[in-house]
Amino acid sequence: MTEASQIDRRSGVPLYLQIKQILATEIEAEGAGAGAMTEQTLTERFHVSRATVRQALHELVQDGLVYRERSKGTFPVQRMDFERPATLQVGGLVGYLADLGMNPSSEVSDVHRAVPPREVADGLGLEAEETVLIFTRRIFANGQPLSLARVYLRSPSDFLPTPTELESAGSAIELLERAHGVRVARSEHRVWASAASAQEASALAIAEGDPVLVLETVMRTREGRPVIWRRLADHADTIKHTFISDI
Repeated sequence: MTEASQIDRRSGVPLYLQIKQILATEIEAEGAGAGAMTEQTLTERFHVSRATVRQALHELVQDGLVYRERSKGTFPVQRMDFERPATLQVGGLVGYLADLGMNPSSEVSDVHRAVPPREVADGLGLEAEETVLIFTRRIFANGQPLSLARVYLRSPSDFLPTPTELESAGSAIELLERAHGVRVARSEHRVWASAASAQEASALAIAEGDPVLVLETVMRTREGRPVIWRRLADHADTIKHTFISDI
């Protein structure tokens, strides 16, 4: 272990700041090769308390150098920068990331049917107390959480796929079309910058209040009937959205 990778207990610099600097230097030099870090391994490495390690990791998260996955550890952030092209079909992000060689994966959770919030019910033109299929999808690139979607899907009451079915189908749109012949033909989007909610921050491994790019979408059939309402939260410093308009 080199001198530069050790803390100096005689220094007036707080221990957590010394640890932060050591780890930041290693991450800068090794990138994702720096590997996962846990509080236990860092406590043993630097012979300090967990509170000191937690403060150092908190500082690194705030600086955008690492992200934390509950029960898994802390991981170096892999710098990614790409555009969602205007021609990208709704539900096609995973395939697009695969084409870019970014090793995408998705995680579907909280699948259930319920009466949605008023904003969603109005956007889908639902009848009073009409239920929809609701689920959350988190998309990863190179193992790093990239995007969080909350989806509300207007569908027959017996349409209740499992998380595995939704993941293997690629998108809920494809699954709905195969199961019930409902085909989405048009999408309307609203995009704005926002501060990450507690749920978004946890899912995207960022700090609550950090900037996210929100994309709210209503998807309609060829006849104009709204069938899907989706709120998407993207890493604001990673994903850029491209729009095309005729003049």
